[in-house]
Amino acid sequence: LHGITGSRRYFRGRVAPLASKYRLIIPDLPGFGLSPKPRVDYDPVFFRDSVRSFLTAEGLAGRPCVLVGHSLGSIVAVEYAAEWPEEVIGLALFNLPRYSSAEEAHLLFYAGSPNYRKLLGEDSLAENIAQLRRTGLDLFFRYAMSFPFAVYADCRKFTLRSLTSTLLNSLIHYSVDGALDRLKPVPALLVHGVRDTVAPLDNVRPVAKRFPWMRLEVIEGSGHHVLLTHSRRCLDLIGPLLEEAFGPGPPKGTRGR
Repeated sequence: LHGITGSRRYFRGRVAPLASKYRLIIPDLPGFGLSPKPRVDYDPVFFRDSVRSFLTAEGLAGRPCVLVGHSLGSIVAVEYAAEWPEEVIGLALFNLPRYSSAEEAHLLFYAGSPNYRKLLGEDSLAENIAQLRRTGLDLFFRYAMSFPFAVYADCRKFTLRSLTSTLLNSLIHYSVDGALDRLKPVPALLVHGVRDTVAPLDNVRPVAKRFPWMRLEVIEGSGHHVLLTHSRRCLDLIGPLLEEAFGPGPPKGTRGR
């Protein structure tokens, strides 16, 4: 499950090696990519129920699954696992956004996202240079080299409503703690970049301490897109999680959506 302004292509090329053993279902969340963009409130419950409807249509609802999400997608994964705990047997949450308040979320997005500043009409060269200094030139160039062109192309496949409503209802004015409190213990990973400026690592550390069945893996030299900058490391983490959840078993068929 991809993040805000993302699409299935954020994951598809990177997790392809897992398809030799597991069935992969990789959707575009509603409001982004090639999915419909209805005039609704884009909150985590809407995304959660949309994933449920998708899996039901595919004949997969009710079957055990491991959910893998990035950023917004990790929030949707937590909400889904909290609502249907009997089906989710594992979680891999990349760069989980967790904020203490809407003000904190706003300030982090303002400092870490030029697109957010553009949306507010407050983007400037000075702010972009300041962000670059905070992020570091090495990480900036690593992002430039790691992002596939398809991911860049999909970053504009949204409507003003799907973007702003998701941003406000699913990130800035949302706390993931309520859904986390409803989770049942399952094999779970929290994977986070040390230099994540929009979803800070320090906000996620308490989650790993509170839920001992969640393992925090910190990726040095990365920020908010650990799957793109450290793909091999991430696959090395997901693989054992899947084996723990599903057991060794025979190879399964493949599918990408």
